[in-house]
Amino acid sequence: MLTDLQRDLLEFRRGLYRPTPRQTVVDWAESNLKLTARQTEHPGPYSTSVRPYVREPLECWKDSGVVEMTLCWGSQTSKTTTLMAGLAWLIDTEPSPALWLMPTENLARSFSKSRWMPMLEDCPAMVAHFPEDKDKLTHLEQHFDRSTLTFVGSNSPANLASRPVRVLVADEVDKFAPQTEREADALDLAEQRLKAFSSSKLFLTSTPTTTDGRIWQRFIRGDQRRFYLPCPHCKAPIRLEWRQVKWDETAKLEDGKWDFGRVRASARYECQLCKGNMTDAQKVAGLRHGQWIPENKGALPGVRSYHLSSLYSPDRKCTWGHLAVQFLEAKESLLGLQSFVNGNLAEPWENQAAPRQREELIVSGTEGLTDKCVKFLTVDCQASSPHFWFVVRAWNEDGSSRAVDAGPLDTWHDVREKQREHGVGDVHVVIDSGYDAPTVYAECLRWGRFVARTGRVPLWVGWMPSKGMPRKGWRNPKTGVDEPFFLRGIDPRVGDNAGNQGRLELKLLEFGTDVTKDILERLRKGKVSTRWEVAEKVATPDYWRHLDCEQKVARLSSATGRTTWTWLPRSSKWPNHLADCEVMQVAAAVFFNRLRMTAASSNDAN
Repeated sequence: MLTDLQRDLLEFRRGLYRPTPRQTVVDWAESNLKLTARQTEHPGPYSTSVRPYVREPLECWKDSGVVEMTLCWGSQTSKTTTLMAGLAWLIDTEPSPALWLMPTENLARSFSKSRWMPMLEDCPAMVAHFPEDKDKLTHLEQHFDRSTLTFVGSNSPANLASRPVRVLVADEVDKFAPQTEREADALDLAEQRLKAFSSSKLFLTSTPTTTDGRIWQRFIRGDQRRFYLPCPHCKAPIRLEWRQVKWDETAKLEDGKWDFGRVRASARYECQLCKGNMTDAQKVAGLRHGQWIPENKGALPGVRSYHLSSLYSPDRKCTWGHLAVQFLEAKESLLGLQSFVNGNLAEPWENQAAPRQREELIVSGTEGLTDKCVKFLTVDCQASSPHFWFVVRAWNEDGSSRAVDAGPLDTWHDVREKQREHGVGDVHVVIDSGYDAPTVYAECLRWGRFVARTGRVPLWVGWMPSKGMPRKGWRNPKTGVDEPFFLRGIDPRVGDNAGNQGRLELKLLEFGTDVTKDILERLRKGKVSTRWEVAEKVATPDYWRHLDCEQKVARLSSATGRTTWTWLPRSSKWPNHLADCEVMQVAAAVFFNRLRMTAASSNDAN
């Protein structure tokens, strides 16, 4: 029989060899990491309590059975922050060479500077691994005491060569530069770097684009985990689906538009099983009891994939009401629903809208044109005869429109007479200045005037030159948002602002050509509720031949290696002048607020 002393000694020895509980990735992150105001609107210690759906993906960093993890997540879901927390844990506890791959090198540098490094600098556990030589800790190359981290852009695939890594993070993979004849695919090259380590891990994240996009293909390749939370009424686990977000039909106004304030107030989630309504507060509470359920039993072992829409986000911009308003705005937007489907629903875009038949666009008479309609005259200038092509289109206040006249003209005098024939105001005449800009400026000055303003540059009232540009937009200094339509003051004598000094300032309407052509295509195809019509006398075979002169195709940039969608001629023999006039009509209508980029509600007070 053991004495008390012997028992105490035995228990002490057992304690020496008893393994201590291993810390989880979540525990480590919540104990060590802080988020700054530059990273979140709620700065402070890192926590998963509000977003518990990140816990399982975080533990994949430690799980030796996981070799690949894909996050096909929507906006405001913390997908990038989740990867940052996991990588920080790795550097501290399992030091390994790692690579973070982003769409461009500039984006990688900016991310490292503004998000990654501030998080590390506020974490004592990470600062302990900083090198004494600051030159070893740059924005793109970071050499810690026991590990290395490199940030690379997919547009610089040469930087991936001969760089073995154990962990690869591929962020926003659907925006990666595609493979070219000169350069291999950046993601494929990066994955080759993993072969040097038997315990390598690959993490991919992005909002999706199309069904053949990288992130969606990786998601369906994995075990396809989706997040289920309990209904607050029937307690059954449900997956949040957009079709179950409802709002009161009484929020629709007499003119058919939505009162966004009432939509936001009445929006709720209707359980697909018991039809009970779930509030935003109940959703946030339910997240704590949610679980990831794999739906693809045939996936390769160790290949995890997670899908999460913005419906799950606790962010104030992702309430049922805010999402409902975003959906209705996007539905009526001239740019369409794709950004909502990709960004909020985390679903690939498939455009299945049936195009409006050409015959549906042709009307006779003046029925449908209101007394308050405004006519725009847009003119395309050419070097050879006929020197001008024009379109006169009447625009109602609701954005509906009708082409009432179109065709060729020979002289500037003919342009003026066509303006007078249709009663078009001087300020609503828009002239293409892409060819012979000095002459266009001179004619605009001829049919307009400067109105003096005390202490300010004289206001131009008259014909307006325009110029289409191959860009998406210009930064609005008031809103900080890129807009595809921009009014720029120019000195008509030199074609820009040089030497102006506030004496003469002709207004030049600049617009992004591809964006404006996209809007015109949506109007023509009936993908928005706004009516776009053509008078019977205008709808000639020649008119349609002009309008069908271009098609949107994928084009590979030799400079960047990226594939972009752009409008290109179907044939060099097809004329496009009336199409250019209709594009200018869209630009003018948007600029003069006859055609709104998004649906509007005058009763929305928020």
